[in-house]
Amino acid sequence: MADWLEEQLHQAMATLKDQRDRIESAKAELASRTTSATSADHLVTVTVDAQNTVVGMKFHTTKYRSMPPEQLARTLLDVLGRARREMADTVVEVFGPLMDQRDDLRAAMTGTTEVDKAFSALWNEAPSDVFGRRGD
Repeated sequence: MADWLEEQLHQAMATLKDQRDRIESAKAELASRTTSATSADHLVTVTVDAQNTVVGMKFHTTKYRSMPPEQLARTLLDVLGRARREMADTVVEVFGPLMDQRDDLRAAMTGTTEVDKAFSALWNEAPSDVFGRRGD
């Protein structure tokens, strides 16, 4: 039983380490990515980062100077919305492969893996002074 338990613990720890490494890699990849969208009339391009922060806005013409304010606002909001949707797609693309392991990660975080079940039985049978528990 001890060998089985040790192997299960080893596998759980390896899974958690692998998941942590993959998450860190995905976060680093996203930190370096931006997405841009350009208005249909090529008036403006808006660039956002992975936190959906506007990191750039470039007007390609001076047409905006003579546009009615409502039209300029609609154009800017449309382009910003498209850039943000494209970045959301990028986030899904980068983190999507990690979602395959979310059930394993959730089980490890909530204590519902086979290892946790085995330790639970040991915990319940152990004297109250073991594992730093207070006396009952």
